[in-house]
Order: sequence, then C-alpha cells, then structure tokens
Amino acid sequence: MNKLKTTILFFLIFIQFSIAQNKDSLNIINLKNEVSRLENQVKTVEKNQLNYKIEKDLIKETYSSNYERINMIITIILGIIGVIGYIGIRDISSIKKEYVNELEKLKGLQIDFESKSKEFNTEKDKFDSEIRQILIENEEQNRKIKFIELKEKITSFLRDNKLYESLDFIGAALEISPEDESILRYKARTLCRLNRLEDSLSIYEKLHKNSPEDKGLVLDLIEMMMFNKEFEKAEKLIDQNSAIYNARNEGKLAKLMSLFKHYHLNEEVELLDGVKDLVDFSDLNSISKIINEWDLEEAKFVSAHLPVSEQKKQLQNVLWYLDGQINGKTLCNRLNIEIKNT
Repeated sequence: MNKLKTTILFFLIFIQFSIAQNKDSLNIINLKNEVSRLENQVKTVEKNQLNYKIEKDLIKETYSSNYERINMIITIILGIIGVIGYIGIRDISSIKKEYVNELEKLKGLQIDFESKSKEFNTEKDKFDSEIRQILIENEEQNRKIKFIELKEKITSFLRDNKLYESLDFIGAALEISPEDESILRYKARTLCRLNRLEDSLSIYEKLHKNSPEDKGLVLDLIEMMMFNKEFEKAEKLIDQNSAIYNARNEGKLAKLMSLFKHYHLNEEVELLDGVKDLVDFSDLNSISKIINEWDLEEAKFVSAHLPVSEQKKQLQNVLWYLDGQINGKTLCNRLNIEIKNT
C-alpha cells in the first residue's frame, strides 16, 4: 500500500516537474523572441541616429550656404542704399509733385498731338484728294493724247489705203471712246472700202439717228444707200434734203449717185447718158478734180469690187475723170463716147 502511494507520489512529482520544465522552455523561447525584438529596435535606433546625423550635416551645410548668400544680398542692398544715400534721394512728396507736373505736361502734349494729328489727317485727306484729282486729270489727258495719236494713225492709214491696219487702230480708239462719231465714221468708210457695205450702212444709220441735223452725215448715208441698193430709202432722204444734195458741186454729186442706181438696175442707156452728162466737152485736155467737195475714194473702191462688165468700166472711168486722174479725152476714148464739137 505504501509502495503504491510512493509510486503515485513519484508520478505526480514527475508530472509537475515536466510541466515546470515545459513552462521554462516556453519562457526561454519568449525571452529569446524578446531579445531578438530588442536587438532589431536597437538596430533601427542606430540606423535612425545615422540618418539623423547625415540630415543634420546636410542642414548645417545648407544653412551655412544660405547664410553666406543672405549675407551677400544684405551687403549688396546696403551698398545700394549707401550709394543712393551718397547721391541723395529727394523726399517722396517732391517726387510725387514732380510726377504730377510731368503727367500734366504729358496730358498737354497728348492733347497737342491729337490736335496736330487731326490737322495732319485733314491735310492728308486734302492732299490725297488733290493727288487723286491730278491722277484723274493726267489719266484723262493721257487718254486724250492717245486718242489723238490713234486718230492721226487712222487718217494716215486711210490715206494710204492700209485698211486692215486702219481697222485695228479704229478698234483701239473705240475702246477709249466707244461713241465717238468721227471714229465711227472712219470705221464706216473703212468697212465700205473692204466691201462690207451692209456693216458700213448700219453704222451710218446709227450715226444719222443720233445726229439727224448733220448734213454731211446725210450725204454719207445717201451714198451708202445707193451702194446697198436701198433706193427707196435714199430717195426719201434725198427729198428731205434736196437743197444740200443737189447743190453739192453744182449737182454733179447727185448725178454721180444716180449712175450707181442705173448700174444696179441694169439701165445701160441711162448709165452711159449719165456719164456723158458729167463730161465737160469744152475742156477735154485738162486734168483736174471735177468733184472737189466730196471724197470719191469709197465710190472707187465699191466700183472696183463690182463684177467685170462694160458698165463697171464706165463707172470706174467716170470716177477717175471726176477725181482728176484722167482727162475728158481719155475718158471718151475708153468708153467710145463721141466727142462733141463745141
């Protein structure tokens, strides 16, 4: 019994010892963990101390640099203040007063400048207007000079029968003055010589409509109507202007125009009789212009464009006789006209 108790007691002591030993083991492990943690903290503190030292050194260095820079700036400022103090600074009130005076002067200058500017603009506008007027006058003068030069060229070309050159210059002149009557008459004459009789008649009709009182234009229109076989219109116009028509060169122009009517109506007898009526049998040897109040150049060109015939020959020769190119004797010989004894 005692032995059993002893065994149990021994067993209980062993158990307690084991428990105590386990507790000690746990305490040792915890202690080690705590020591490890403390070591880590120490290391962290040492590391922080090192970083702090580095930062402290950097701050000291920066501060030292900034301090030197601040000292330098202060020194410069003090130097400037010293210079200004040496030169002398007027008090603020005097500066303000001077500034106000200068401002007033500037305002006065501004007003004066604006006034001068307006005066200048007025003068400039006047000058520009005068320049524009001068340019317009110069342009008009140049236009007139050019127009006169073109007109002289046209007259020269017509005189030399350079018809296409004349027509080119007429076109240039009409660009300057499209309604100029003298240039339009030159154009009508040029077209007539080029055998563009309808175009020529159209221009004369337009000119007559614009200037019905122009007697020379009336005769031009009658002549062109005869060339274009517009006999009824021509007769009507002749009746309205019979005095001037029959008076031109003592009626010889009217007799000549009748020859073209006889030609176009195939009135051969009347045509030859009309030619004979124009011959001055009292002086067959002289060469002179029989019709000297009228330019026969268009009539000669028109007759030249007619088909070859005996009647064309009669027309052309009588025109040459009336224009002073041949004498009466030559005319009679060419047309087999019996020469009358006077």
